[in-house]
Amino acid sequence: MAKPRSTSTDIARRAGVSRATVSYVLNGRTDQSISPATRERVLQAARELSYVPNAASRALRAGESRLVLLINSGVPWSTNITDFEDELTRVVAATGRTLMVWRRQGPDDLASTLAHLEPCLAIALNRLSSSEAALLETLQIPLVESDLVAPGSDLPARLQVQHLVEAGHERLAYLTTSEESLQRFATPRTSGFLAACAELALPKPRLAALPGGMDISLAAVTEQLRAWLEEPDPVTAVACFNDFHAAVCLAAAAELGLWVPSDLAVMGLDDDIFAPLTRPALTTIRIDAKAFARHLWDLARHQLGEGPEPEPFLQPSHVVVRASV
Repeated sequence: MAKPRSTSTDIARRAGVSRATVSYVLNGRTDQSISPATRERVLQAARELSYVPNAASRALRAGESRLVLLINSGVPWSTNITDFEDELTRVVAATGRTLMVWRRQGPDDLASTLAHLEPCLAIALNRLSSSEAALLETLQIPLVESDLVAPGSDLPARLQVQHLVEAGHERLAYLTTSEESLQRFATPRTSGFLAACAELALPKPRLAALPGGMDISLAAVTEQLRAWLEEPDPVTAVACFNDFHAAVCLAAAAELGLWVPSDLAVMGLDDDIFAPLTRPALTTIRIDAKAFARHLWDLARHQLGEGPEPEPFLQPSHVVVRASV
């Protein structure tokens, strides 16, 4: 059986003071005449009892919750999402609040979760259903929605084309995913790639959308590369939807006995943690996910009435040059 949680009454009994004195000390009140010795006695008793304040009770007493709920409805792990969550945690903490990252498992999970939590704000990494938005409105919990596809989400793929052309390539191919859950990321990237090729008047690029995200088939990518390379005007460079697809493309090139980049250039997108470790090291596009986290929190603070509405956001991106192009 779990040990009962210590209370302010337990601290008052051990320190030999009133509960009011305990409350004043633990809440950092400076408008009460409490001697340093008494203050230390209360804090020592709290340490000995391993006292942890009840956040929900404290929020009710203060009339304000300090919890921010980040709703993640299936955005897969990546260096970008890790950077985003870390930076959002930091900027939320700087305002005296706590960020809780919650991964939804089903369509009815939000109601049951909110039965146990009382956030001051919810941030959703995709568009919530109308019933979920209505639930938050009923509970008077402000909502900031983002599908992580910021304005300028086509720019990284445009930069891929620009860098490949500057490296001397014109016959390009694009390897992306057909997975429905990833289309919010894949669609603007594909559009950006195709638009950049058209604007530069390049030969018609090749495009393949294969099944799978992190489980994309090496055999399928190998066959697709083989088909592109057996055409009368074979492609000389492949830009990929993300770095994982690019790593599989590097493995497929090795299966076909190709040397990268002399036989085929390969370029990724995201600058994931493993990108410098592939052989050859992957040339890719780095997205500033931390900047987007700060922008989203500026939107949230505007919702809370704590700041002005931020300027429109344009996703910062840049090329990270390594050895695969």
